[in-house]
Amino acid sequence: MTENQHPASMKDLAIIDDPSTIKILFEPTRAEIVFKYLVNNAMTVKQLADALDKNPGTILHHIDKLKKAGLVVQERTEATVTGIVQRYYRATAREYRLGLSGMMQADNGVAQFAKKRLESMISALSVYGIEIPEEEAEDAIAILQPLIERENKVSASLPIRDQKVYRQLSESVQKDASRIMRRYVLDKDTEYQVLREKWHSFLRNHEQEKQRK
Repeated sequence: MTENQHPASMKDLAIIDDPSTIKILFEPTRAEIVFKYLVNNAMTVKQLADALDKNPGTILHHIDKLKKAGLVVQERTEATVTGIVQRYYRATAREYRLGLSGMMQADNGVAQFAKKRLESMISALSVYGIEIPEEEAEDAIAILQPLIERENKVSASLPIRDQKVYRQLSESVQKDASRIMRRYVLDKDTEYQVLREKWHSFLRNHEQEKQRK
């Protein structure tokens, strides 16, 4: 016997920029519950406990924290043949991204993590022939950060208009459709285009092949 409910709509992408919510996800078990499991399938506390080799009481505590933060919802309940009601939980979005501004406003540990993440992105461009001197790293961050934030904001505003059909799609099809539509809405956003061109201009000035000529 299944009891159908009306859970909150699932988003394609959600940006987490509240410092307190970011801290909640810095706990490893909670992060794994959301990012590894509940973004893909609805699961019960027992299923999560078995998958994570944790006590069900511990998992339920984490689920309660995630529900209060708006990251997880109860999707449905199902009654077993013995009459036990099983509650199924899922994430409120298919994908989550941590908002850089929110991370920068959090405590020193989270803020430092965000800055190092940006620095790592920039230094990694060297494998593609983009060499950015250390003394220009701050300039690069000042250009890249608002570009990422605008991309996140525009992409997260993309609505899923048919929730029922969306949930029936395979994960790979969801990702393909999302990639197409995010690119489409970004190409229409004037502010994003300006920020992207500024970043691309910065990259062009640091291309190794161009500098050799």
